[in-house]
Parts: sequence; C-alpha cells; structure tokens
Amino acid sequence: MSGEPRQGLVVAIMGPTAAGKTGLSVALAGALDGELVNADSRQAIAELRVGVCKPTAAELGNVRCHGLDWRRLGDHFTVANFVQLASTQMEECQSRDLVPILVGGTGLYLRALLEGFDFGGAKNSASSPPPAPVDDLEAAVVELRRLSPQRYREVDLRNPRRVGRALEMARGGLVASRRPASWQAVRLGCEVAPHILRERIRQRSEQLLGPDLRQEVEGLLGAGFPASLIATSAIGYAEALAWMAGQMTRDAAVSRLTQRTWHYARAQMTWLRKEPDLVWIDASADRGEMLEASLAIIGRRLRKEAN
Repeated sequence: MSGEPRQGLVVAIMGPTAAGKTGLSVALAGALDGELVNADSRQAIAELRVGVCKPTAAELGNVRCHGLDWRRLGDHFTVANFVQLASTQMEECQSRDLVPILVGGTGLYLRALLEGFDFGGAKNSASSPPPAPVDDLEAAVVELRRLSPQRYREVDLRNPRRVGRALEMARGGLVASRRPASWQAVRLGCEVAPHILRERIRQRSEQLLGPDLRQEVEGLLGAGFPASLIATSAIGYAEALAWMAGQMTRDAAVSRLTQRTWHYARAQMTWLRKEPDLVWIDASADRGEMLEASLAIIGRRLRKEAN
C-alpha cells in the first residue's frame, strides 16, 4: 500500500468472539502504522482481564490498544460514553498521523460510532439503534427492571433483541436518533465456518477455566466486589464462581461456558450480517493470508476514494 493516500483512514475489524479479530488488527496496525481502539464493552472494564480475553502485552507486541480501562466494574457506562471516548481517541491518533483501527465484537458500539447516532433525547423511538446482542438474558432483565421499571413492564422479556434495545436506552436514560456519521471506515469482518468457530470456542473455554481466572475472581472478591456483580460482568465469570464454590464440576462449567459463548457468537453473526459495506475475510486462513486480503481491500477502497 505504499504511496497510496491514507489521510483520514479508519479501519474497523468486526466479527464474533474467537474469530481472530485481535491477531488481524495487530498485524494491520503494524502494516499501516496504526493503533487499536477497543470496541468490546467487556474488555473496556478495567478490573477484568482473563475472563474477557483482554489482549496481553505479548499479543499486542509494540502496538498500543486504547480503551481497555474506560470503565470500572459496576459503573454506569453507555454506548454514548463509548462514542465520546472512542471519537476523541481516534482524533488523537489521526493528529499523530496514525491509523485508528477499531476492534471488537460489540456491534452497537461500532454502529453508533460509524453510522452516527445522537443521544440527545429524540422522541422517535423507531429511530433508535438496534440492540447489542444480549449474552445473559436473565441478568439483562434484572438490570432493566432496576434501571427502568416502566420499560421492564412494557418489553417482551423473552425477546433478547427487545430487551437489549430497552436496556441500552435505560442505561443512557435517553432515546437515540440518527445523526450524520463522523467516520468513514473500511469495515472488515472475520468470518469462520460454524464448526471451526465452535471448536475454537470450546478450546478457549477449556483454557479459560483455569488458575489464572480463579486468581482473578479471588482478587475481585477480595477487593470487595460482590459475587453477584462479578457473575453478571461477562460470560465466564458465573461459571468460574460456580466451579470455585464446588457447585459445578470443571467439565460442566466448561460445557456451559462453551454453550453460552456459542449462542453469543451466533447472535453477533446475525447482527453483523446486516452491517452495511462489511467485507468478509476468511479468518480460518493463516495470519499472513488474512493480512494480505485485508490490505488489498483497504487499498482498493483508498484508490476508489482518490479517483
């Protein structure tokens, strides 16, 4: 891509959990002279690391990743907060002539940022953004009841999509409406065949429920965070707590974690199929092939915009 104009370039790496987004984004950051901006709602929680698969220093290498500590566990944090913080960080990257590379699986965050939504209180609820996938319907219903009893009474509590929309609006205390998009990004989707993705999820679940996660959960409990809050913070923590308390065998915990993560990945893919201008990359290929394909797509987009 040498010699091609890249002023104002923004890249967004999307895909379901365990699809390989982090690896591709790090490789792209190296090739494009960029920095990562996290768009994963759970990885944005400062106190969580192991259970949310936050990228490690070894995985990132020399690439900076912003937004891994934008919120505290238990704090009120909305999609509007994310848009504000991410926009500021992307502008700061571009001021240093770096390419911002958004990476994460929280679809609502990415859509609100890239397509443009105003959280200033428009009255037309039909224009509100689609909800992010709900990874724990029971916990979402409990939170919705606490934040907005009225929405709790009105929404179909068996419908994850409607609960997700109601919860996002309740968290912000506002209704969203469309505004002109601030960013024109090249959107790349990491696509993996379902049987391969499910096996990756199983392997990751097997690795996740181990001593590192146990130590993290023990540290959170020791810091005074209630078990109920930890359990609902992200997929995997409820299983870890049950396993640690002897309420579930490790094999049973791994099985449940695999199943819940798989359901969440499917919800993410359903969301992503509706994303405009998303170009899919075969994420079952090796890293070099993924990088080459991604750079070719970005190059074509830049040449088209230059003409």
